[in-house]
Amino acid sequence: MDNKSIKKLEADLWKSADLLRAGSKLTSQQYCMPVLGLLFLRYTYSRFKKVEEEIMKDRPVWNDRVMPVEASDFAEKSALYLPKEAQYSYLVNLPEDIKAANIVAENGQQMNSLGEVVNHAMELVEAQSEQLAGVLPKEYTNFADDLLAELLRIFNNNALDDVGGDVIWLPVALNNIKCRNNFDFLNPIDNGSNTLTDFKSKPI
Repeated sequence: MDNKSIKKLEADLWKSADLLRAGSKLTSQQYCMPVLGLLFLRYTYSRFKKVEEEIMKDRPVWNDRVMPVEASDFAEKSALYLPKEAQYSYLVNLPEDIKAANIVAENGQQMNSLGEVVNHAMELVEAQSEQLAGVLPKEYTNFADDLLAELLRIFNNNALDDVGGDVIWLPVALNNIKCRNNFDFLNPIDNGSNTLTDFKSKPI
């Protein structure tokens, strides 16, 4: 990830902070982790698409049809498989009226807000790995739909497409990040840094 992309990502983080301070009654402690969760979801989607492209290059053909990709194909490449409902492109392109869209979870429960849909997406991601169980934030019903939709749009940029494992945090690291009152959640607890480049983790 080059310096320009890093600056763009940091600018988007601060833009989201300004939006949340102006458009919600939530404190920084309340919106910090959900924002990081959206960033992780966007990064995971970017990695998913790259790995999917690699898989499709050598995909077997049966009766003139390319075999669909499966979760096991991603596991072989140490990447997360994302069901459609957990993919960032799906979330960012949802209609404004979620209730009218008649979106139903696997258990048959209808989801009536964007927050419920994003919570469900986080649950679907967690289901792909034992390491993720109970880790990702699921407080998105605390956000108004229009505010959450704008946050999704803010982070739907190409900056995260070039993020490597040495820059982006592991989801388990969400529990080790201190959310300060000034929204300076870019700093790890044990580090005095203040940029994304100073936070290191292993690839997913």
